[in-house]
Amino acid sequence: MMDPKNLKKFVIVWAVNSFLLVLANSLFPESLELGNASLGTTVAAVFSGFLLTLFTRLAKPVAKNLKLVAKGRYVMFMFYWVVNSAGIWLVARVAGLSGFGIARFTWAIGLGLFATLTQWAVRQAFKKVKTA
Repeated sequence: MMDPKNLKKFVIVWAVNSFLLVLANSLFPESLELGNASLGTTVAAVFSGFLLTLFTRLAKPVAKNLKLVAKGRYVMFMFYWVVNSAGIWLVARVAGLSGFGIARFTWAIGLGLFATLTQWAVRQAFKKVKTA
């Protein structure tokens, strides 16, 4: 079980990822789809955001095992860009379950970049709150 501090961070990143999917769907409705016959738009965004957050959380030990953390923040940024892009693509591949679909994999790469930048900003905010 996660400690309360990590659980709070997980929930905040989950909310941010869900909002990101809603925003992307609003800006690019011809290329991204939230909702299907089983899930409404809101439920699809929340569930898909959860799956993406879980995927990125599970990638953290992989980065440590590969010793990427010691190689610097640019390497970590690239790692999480790949992880977010792959996570978005995988969530979209199970659109019947997740309610999230994309027109093509290049959208996953672009949305993965935006997700990585957004998650980085959230991590920076956590650091500022911690030091304040």
